[in-house]
Amino acid sequence: MKRLNILLLASLCLLTACKSTKNLQKTAVPSEISTTAAYTKKVLAASTSAQFLTAKTNLDITTGGKTLSCGGSLKMKRDDVIQLSLTVLGFEVGRMECTPDGVLIVDRVNKQYVRATYSQVSFFAQAGLDFYTLQSLFWNELFVPGSRNAAAAAGRFKLSESGTHTLLSLTDAPKLEYDFLTRTADARIDRVSVFSKNRAEKGLFEWIYGEFAKAAVGTFPAKMQMKVSGVGKDVDVSMALSKIAAKSDWETRTTVSSKYKQRKAEDVFRHIMGL
Repeated sequence: MKRLNILLLASLCLLTACKSTKNLQKTAVPSEISTTAAYTKKVLAASTSAQFLTAKTNLDITTGGKTLSCGGSLKMKRDDVIQLSLTVLGFEVGRMECTPDGVLIVDRVNKQYVRATYSQVSFFAQAGLDFYTLQSLFWNELFVPGSRNAAAAAGRFKLSESGTHTLLSLTDAPKLEYDFLTRTADARIDRVSVFSKNRAEKGLFEWIYGEFAKAAVGTFPAKMQMKVSGVGKDVDVSMALSKIAAKSDWETRTTVSSKYKQRKAEDVFRHIMGL
């Protein structure tokens, strides 16, 4: 779980509160839900079919009792790229770019960058989080780690009721459990929780969605909150999206200046852990 925490902290620092799904009382399946496969299909159908998404962002990053606020933008092309740009006073200070091939992190303040494949960063592989998993989190979609087709793996989920919500749990992964709390009425994902199957380990990662509204890409959450707790310093990152659109007229790959120095991913993430 320590490695999962490192991964998530790195992603979050480059990028309301609810109880953990570990504490939810799982009861009988509501009568309107016939089978797990049928409801899983409904959750998948609730996702937007847009191929592009762009938005302005405002981020609040809280850790160690301190909060850092900055602006930026989020740009995504399905199955191709996720770009998150951070700006201060209108100037870009950092960028994270995820593609199926790997991750690029650009630090414009110190003129340095990291470029690595997912296999080269050990905690990506060990946590089972690749590009397609990250894409699903940003797009508010159901996912199965290591698979690009959640529909084909619908039989792996367990389904239970929790008040006005329905919980889809993926419990057969080797070390971690993945819980997707959905609103039964419209099958939209409210929260994703990832935690160790070893209950002695208290680490918890949550990705929470809110303020669903009509946008150019269909109904989409205007707020996302990413939380890491229970291991080391707690981290809480809130991201508010505005001007959500489906623009495609932007560069999908970042060119890094030859003046920038390349660093190892492990070195940068170790530095982040020390902040």
